[in-house]
Amino acid sequence: MSTIFFYWDIRPEKDKEYMDFIFSDYLPSMSRMGISVTDGWLKVAGEGPQIMALGESDDYLTIHQALDSREFRAIETRLQNHVENYSKHLARRDIKSEGR
Repeated sequence: MSTIFFYWDIRPEKDKEYMDFIFSDYLPSMSRMGISVTDGWLKVAGEGPQIMALGESDDYLTIHQALDSREFRAIETRLQNHVENYSKHLARRDIKSEGR
C-alpha cells in the first residue's frame, strides 16, 4: 500500500469553479490512474494548508507510474489553475496489518 498526501489552498474567488473541477475532473482522473482519493480535509481555522487530501494505491509501482504519467501532469496543471501553495508527499508502506 502506498499513500500520497496532497496539500493546497483554494484560490480566492475560485470556490465554485474549484468544487466543480474536483468532482467532475480531478477525482475521476485520479481513479483512472489507480489512485483512490479516500479522504479530504478542509481547515477552518489556524495555520497550514486549507485542504489536505489523501490518495492511496495498492502498490508503490502503480502510484509511482501514475505520478510520472502525462495524465497526472495534465490534471495537476489544471488543479493549479484553482489552487495555490500546492505540494504533495508520497509515503510508501510495505507493512500489511492483519485483520484490518
